[in-house]
Amino acid sequence: MNSPVPHLRLLGLSLMVAACAPPTPSDISATPAEIESEEVSLTPSAPRVEQRFILVASVKEGKKVRIGNASLALAVSYLWKAPQGGNSEIIPWFRVRIVDERDGSVHEERTTLANQASSGWTFYGLNHLLCQMAEERCEVPFRIEIDWQGPPAEGTMNVHWKATGYANAYDAEGSDIEVLLVRPREP
Repeated sequence: MNSPVPHLRLLGLSLMVAACAPPTPSDISATPAEIESEEVSLTPSAPRVEQRFILVASVKEGKKVRIGNASLALAVSYLWKAPQGGNSEIIPWFRVRIVDERDGSVHEERTTLANQASSGWTFYGLNHLLCQMAEERCEVPFRIEIDWQGPPAEGTMNVHWKATGYANAYDAEGSDIEVLLVRPREP
């Protein structure tokens, strides 16, 4: 049988090294910002919806801190309803995309099969880190795209989403930084 003593010595050495390491800056988070959609019904004739918004993380005036990073989380709920007496054998897919409007790149994309047997809404999230080590302000325009297969699948897909923006800074207080999610003005 192996003795646990070598493992305990290794653990003790690891703890001593960690205790002697220089302190790391504290990570302070801003109050998260949220933006939410109304429930939208997608149908075979209108299988897509998109929404634009801007994530803004900034240092409050007069504060001398740096934004550590900003991130975006997106929770989407959906419920597929097959038509009464219709063909519900074809289960449609459902896709959510987060697109950076600065260059059109897709930050996240998830496709899921709709589940009619679900007793309620189904939730999942998309996460993405942005603006690492920004000086005073980080502003990123996004587009959320939600679509479903449509024909030959039938029925209606009810969708609802909530985006949450987060930001943090090092060696700061929570009140030194703020994060906002805003809808851009229509031209």
